[in-house]
Amino acid sequence: MRTFGRLSVPAVGIFLLAVAALAVAGVALPAVQAAGGEIRVVEARQQVNYPAGVALSVTIESDAEIDEVRVYYRPAGLRQWGYAYANFDPGKRIIATQSIPVREATYIAPGADVEYYYEIRDAEGNLLRTDPSVVEYLDQRFNWQRVDIGPLELVYHDIGDSKVEKTATVLREDLRRVEELLQLDKPKGFKGVIYNSHADATAAFPVQSQTTTDHGTFAGYAFAEQGVFVGTGLDRRVIVHESAHLLLREALGNRSVEMPAWLNEGFASYMEPNVRVRSSAELYNRTPHLKAMRQLSGTPATIPLFYHKSVSVVAHLIEEYGEEEFRLLIEEISKGRETNAALLKIYGFDNHGLDNSWAGLPIPDLVLPGPSPSDSAGGDPASDQLSGVRQTGVDAAGQEQVNVPSQSQTGSSGNAEQSSQQGAQSASDARGENPSQPQQQPQRDAPSPFIFFDAWILAGVAILAVAVLSARYIYRWLRPQNDADGDGWES
Repeated sequence: MRTFGRLSVPAVGIFLLAVAALAVAGVALPAVQAAGGEIRVVEARQQVNYPAGVALSVTIESDAEIDEVRVYYRPAGLRQWGYAYANFDPGKRIIATQSIPVREATYIAPGADVEYYYEIRDAEGNLLRTDPSVVEYLDQRFNWQRVDIGPLELVYHDIGDSKVEKTATVLREDLRRVEELLQLDKPKGFKGVIYNSHADATAAFPVQSQTTTDHGTFAGYAFAEQGVFVGTGLDRRVIVHESAHLLLREALGNRSVEMPAWLNEGFASYMEPNVRVRSSAELYNRTPHLKAMRQLSGTPATIPLFYHKSVSVVAHLIEEYGEEEFRLLIEEISKGRETNAALLKIYGFDNHGLDNSWAGLPIPDLVLPGPSPSDSAGGDPASDQLSGVRQTGVDAAGQEQVNVPSQSQTGSSGNAEQSSQQGAQSASDARGENPSQPQQQPQRDAPSPFIFFDAWILAGVAILAVAVLSARYIYRWLRPQNDADGDGWES
């Protein structure tokens, strides 16, 4: 009994510390309440009202009047919880209602699992926090079916079984290829929601510009944190592209900084079956520097060029330097190292050097960084000090441009093949170039000889000024001894 008494205090302390740690981490705890009162959940209901959100209703009883009901919610996989105050008339038995929004601060993709729980307080200070519940936010207009393809749960509607089976067979090999390149032994599961029509899919996509919507620029979007992608049609290329985004996100883990769009989109496009990789000679003078490709932006005419260069650069990294080096690059980024610094460590060049290597130009000599990442996620310090940055083509028709966020939601181009020639022509016309003529590779600028001439002139003037001042000082210092008896200048 004594031994138990001595151990009970530390045990209680450890338990309290564990509870506090869970609370700080944002983990929803089981139902708790203060002494002297009781709060009871009599009934709880949920209803998906796509695309408006998820309607929640809860019936609550308490020994004291209920003052407050909060609903905490988040897409499964996100760290942060949002919350809203439920609507109800105060009393000891109430029905509180609230709708989880899906297109406000946090966009919730169709097919995403949404977690929520209630926090209820009464007039006597009692608190009840319910266990989390999960609801799948899925478009209720269709009769959805499901098939497992490796780590992918494909959710589709109104497609024949034979077509689904045939597509699933080749997709298993496609996804296995992505897993092997990233060395993912047992990737966690994710979900893909496939709409059959462009109109239905566009209504489910996050809002971008009206121009890209009208042109059908994007055929799919991946939401890495929510573990789901949304696409148009049972298209093998789109499914592999969006799946590659989610598998890459898993390989990166939670410590990585934001990956530039050229690498994210380039990798996903490279993994597409039968992808066409264009040469640097075709793209060099029509596309921006990699430093300007951190985010996907442009018009429906120029966005395909962004994808073409991205996949061409990633193909250059993998095929020229090897898959193992590319895996090491992803590993460095997964440790929290900024992409530009990771390139320096693995390949010995930054994104400016990668641009040159891809284009067949001399690679600048750069000093490798230290063992720990020092660059911020928002810029490329080493590249900022280098010259030779090319400007991106401006759409001559003045079409509306769109900036597509990378990482959390990434899109696959829908009409890249159809728009590539139009985009190339638009970019070339803006520069006054003739795309039918062979493009010459730009030469590195040599320093002007006048720089050194001006430097010598400035140095000579400075030396002359110092000599004059020194002579005047010596003269004034010697003059009182040699000229003391004569008439002289007042000093």
